[in-house]
Amino acid sequence: MENQTVNTEKSQKKGVRLNRLNVCLIVIGFVLTLFMVFSMFDTNKSFNQIVSVTEAYLASQQTAGMLSNIANSMSDECADFIKTGVPDCTHVYAGQLNAINAQISLNESAKAEDEDEDPFMVKALAAFRAMNETEIRAMRLMADTLPMGMAAFPLILQQTQLSPEDQALTAEEKKVLAEKLITSDEYRLHKETLTEAVDDSHRVASEQGKNRSVQTAAHVKNIMRRQKLLLLLFIVVAIVALLLNRFLIISPIQRSVDKLDQRKPLPVEGSYEVRHLANVYNEVLKDNAEKTEALSYAATHDALTGLYNRGEFDRVYSRAENEKVGVMIADVDHFKQFNDEFGHEVGDRVLKAVAAKLTEHFRAEDFVARIGGDEFCIIMPGTSQVDAPVMIEKIEQINRELQETGDDLPPITISAGFAFWDRPNPGVSLFHDADTTLLDLKKTRTVCSAAYPG
Repeated sequence: MENQTVNTEKSQKKGVRLNRLNVCLIVIGFVLTLFMVFSMFDTNKSFNQIVSVTEAYLASQQTAGMLSNIANSMSDECADFIKTGVPDCTHVYAGQLNAINAQISLNESAKAEDEDEDPFMVKALAAFRAMNETEIRAMRLMADTLPMGMAAFPLILQQTQLSPEDQALTAEEKKVLAEKLITSDEYRLHKETLTEAVDDSHRVASEQGKNRSVQTAAHVKNIMRRQKLLLLLFIVVAIVALLLNRFLIISPIQRSVDKLDQRKPLPVEGSYEVRHLANVYNEVLKDNAEKTEALSYAATHDALTGLYNRGEFDRVYSRAENEKVGVMIADVDHFKQFNDEFGHEVGDRVLKAVAAKLTEHFRAEDFVARIGGDEFCIIMPGTSQVDAPVMIEKIEQINRELQETGDDLPPITISAGFAFWDRPNPGVSLFHDADTTLLDLKKTRTVCSAAYPG
């Protein structure tokens, strides 16, 4: 029993505990989910970076293009105004200046957070501002030479104040100075610087945009590869969970259902919990079988001798009395004297000795029973009158052996009566005729220890 308990414990320990397995799967799923969420945020961040870089590149290119084109147009408007004195040129100039300032502000707001300042754009803007200052000064000088008031000109000219030296000049001198300002080498140098800086800005912006696109694309590619791996891991975990559920729970339970219907031991397989249930059920089943067997044995056997009891004899005899069988009834001679002279313990040993000899000398298919007190009965299938001498010889041999039992018992003898299915002049039943033969034998007190009707 101890070895069985040890084996049961070892069998239980071999199983996978569902609680631990469930915790592991939950932890793995949680970790994979965190990685997936992080990857999604990283993807969204990369997408926003692509949008930001694209917007910044477009705004930079648009600003650079506008800066170059509008600067030339503004220079033309300034030259036309100084040449013709028409105020409309100044209004066009002011409108173009507002447009380019708005584009510059848009470019600043669209610039990516990690984007370095474009030195060529800075240089171009500086050249543009220098040109702008020169042109506004030139137009303000020209406006002073015209008869209409300053209200006819845009606000930028109205707010521009001439230096005392410029104010001291005559109208003709102001006009000459204005023409000189927009044709000077310094002005032309600013214009050339602007053009070169815009071209360089275009080139650098294109290279930076390309590099950023390559870097971002590589990063996005890594993210997509990571997401594919995470998705694959999710699928693997799901498949493993399904397989474990199948092999550790469902399959063992399915195989156990048939065993349960047949009241057979369950296979000890699957998870720790399923194994534990199977072991407990098997132990209960075995215990019930042992108890049922013990109860069945106790209900059909004599507690003292181990032979079948009267109840089981009656059941078997009721089926066999109409068959071709023989019946023997025997009792112990002078059994009461054993109890009176030697005690009931010796009497019990006498009964056990007689039961052992009957079992030893009769066949395995013969039904040997103790039907009460010192009385024994044997149902002998397939016997008839011709077998009577053999049966009598068996009884005589048993009596010879019982004379010397070798265990300190006094000499023992038994008397037996037989009746066979083919007996002449049958009475009420085999049992009755065998019992009558035994009674007649004991009354005559002949030397013969067994008899049969004949």
